[in-house]
Amino acid sequence: MTNGHELRRRRTREAILKSATRLFDERGFTATTVAEIAADAGVSQRTFFLHFPSKEDLLFTHVDTFREVAVQAAAASSSPSPSARVKHAVAAMIDMATADSTLVRHAADRAQTASLGRLPRSLVAQLSALAIALTESVADATDAPPSKVAPMVGGALGAVQAAGLIAAEEGASSEEMHQRMSYALEHSLVGFAH
Repeated sequence: MTNGHELRRRRTREAILKSATRLFDERGFTATTVAEIAADAGVSQRTFFLHFPSKEDLLFTHVDTFREVAVQAAAASSSPSPSARVKHAVAAMIDMATADSTLVRHAADRAQTASLGRLPRSLVAQLSALAIALTESVADATDAPPSKVAPMVGGALGAVQAAGLIAAEEGASSEEMHQRMSYALEHSLVGFAH
């Protein structure tokens, strides 16, 4: 059961995200300030920073959801092959990323943030948690040692992320992004097929 404080916290976070998404769509990511997002959400800048350490963090809130999707997809796969389960899990994240219009609209902002070296510090922890959770899920389901699964996960995630960033920088459509990331996924696991 959620207590009142946690419910208010979630609502405030959602209000900030909603305001940020709308303002990014209207003005662009670069032209939108934290002060404008906070004012639009009806919170102080201090409250904004209690929820998000930086404006850039707003672009990567989906990563925690991706972790859940990947672990569920890996568990739902009936394949005894670790690489097949990794492929299934990462394909589920690709599907989600390219079907979500907000993620697609702001893909170029994420790519530019990455190219400028402004990735939020929290992203490292989120991506690490995703990789660890997926590795453990696949290892547990297939009885493969995590040391054998981890390179599959790292290779697949890295290849797909790089393909997605380049596609976003080039202004690719969601269909084109899906194709490029799927191609990267397919080829990243060739050496692991078993």
